[in-house]
Amino acid sequence: MESLIHAFGIDLRLITIQVINFVVLAGALSYLLYKPVLKILREREEKIREGVEDAKAAGEARERAEADRKAIVGEAHLEAEAVSKRAEEHAKEKAADLVRQAEVEAADKLRIAADKAEALAVEAKKKSEAEVAKLAVLAVEKLVVEKS
Repeated sequence: MESLIHAFGIDLRLITIQVINFVVLAGALSYLLYKPVLKILREREEKIREGVEDAKAAGEARERAEADRKAIVGEAHLEAEAVSKRAEEHAKEKAADLVRQAEVEAADKLRIAADKAEALAVEAKKKSEAEVAKLAVLAVEKLVVEKS
């Protein structure tokens, strides 16, 4: 066996040193490169996982916000309709009040006009009675003058 090792030019010391060099180099690379790269990859994977979770949470929050917005808009429409109906009812009540006031004022004016018309009629009747009385006196005077 030794002749075979010697025939191929294998030096056990050199192989041992190369194995030791390989182990030291592998250990150094593992410590200096492999572990830091794995650490960076784990951190990046964690950040990506957090990003995906945040994106899912943001999507859910957006959906909730959209549902809330729809609910608020629906409530606002209902409230607007209610306000519109109240305003319409208030306007109808105001219009009815104005009509009643106008009717009362018209009735008052008609009553005042009727009172004035009646007063004028009474005054005209008194004047006509006075005229009739004057005419009667004049007619009697004329008859008295003619008979005498």
